[in-house]
Amino acid sequence: MERRQPIAREETQKWFTQFKAPFAGGFSGFLTRAFTQPLDCIKVRHQLQLEPIKKDVGAKYTSTLQTLVMMFKEEGIRGLWKGHVPGQILSITYGFGQFAAYDQFNRHSRKIKFFNEHSDVRHIVGGGVAGAFGMSIATPFDVVRTRFIAQDHNRGYRSIADAFATILRLEGPRGLFRGLVPSVSAIAPNAAIQFGTYNFILERYTKFMGQETAARHLILISGTMSGIIAKTCIYPLDLTKKRLQIQHFQNNRTTFGKNIMTTGMFDCLRKTFMEESFSGLYKGLTPAVIKSGMMSGLYFFFYEEIITIINKRL
Repeated sequence: MERRQPIAREETQKWFTQFKAPFAGGFSGFLTRAFTQPLDCIKVRHQLQLEPIKKDVGAKYTSTLQTLVMMFKEEGIRGLWKGHVPGQILSITYGFGQFAAYDQFNRHSRKIKFFNEHSDVRHIVGGGVAGAFGMSIATPFDVVRTRFIAQDHNRGYRSIADAFATILRLEGPRGLFRGLVPSVSAIAPNAAIQFGTYNFILERYTKFMGQETAARHLILISGTMSGIIAKTCIYPLDLTKKRLQIQHFQNNRTTFGKNIMTTGMFDCLRKTFMEESFSGLYKGLTPAVIKSGMMSGLYFFFYEEIITIINKRL
């Protein structure tokens, strides 16, 4: 028995070492989603509204604050967390997949001389690979979440199971992956910029200050800045993804104004630009940037804290 205990402990440590990154990523995604879901609901409503988001044009939503108040009045507090359950599953799945891929890439790419000598490039490429992998496995939950947020009050899907069953019955498996191309096209550079900016700030600051580890407030600030920069850069693709995800679902959202009918990513970008001008490609940017900054900051903060706790237990 005395021999087996060290072996068992060693096996446990090895298991935790392999899975601590994806576990921390999934759990940090869960915590972050709980705080930022209302902003996500507002962002999606703005992205799907074809009318300009301003007063005196007959639009349903005219600003971030007005949207928040209207949603609360019409749908209650639960309306602000509409799609929260599939959103949580999305966040956990995406966080798990993203950090699992990033951790593996970071480990193995260090064996390549170029990546080992250029950490900034390693973080950028690793972030892009991780984001693409995470979104690829999480897209079905993103589609369901978007439709829950988009549907009329007391219409559409009754539950996650009903949503999956209905989409598969009416649209086939392809329906669960609507918007996958713009999703991956957006999330890969988004994650690349996010991870690259985050690690660039932390590495330069700790080196300048002669510190081995970054303080908690710096992690939060770096994460927030990386999220804002990344989201601003890729926002038109994020808007396109949301509009593609509600195709064949327009009958369940008749109280939000006009619906866009489109056949693909480039067609959606073209129609949005032609009908709503350049500003239409950035519709909902304000709540998106606020949400992305908060989400990214909390995401990295929770991730680093969970990793620290796990390392202390090993």
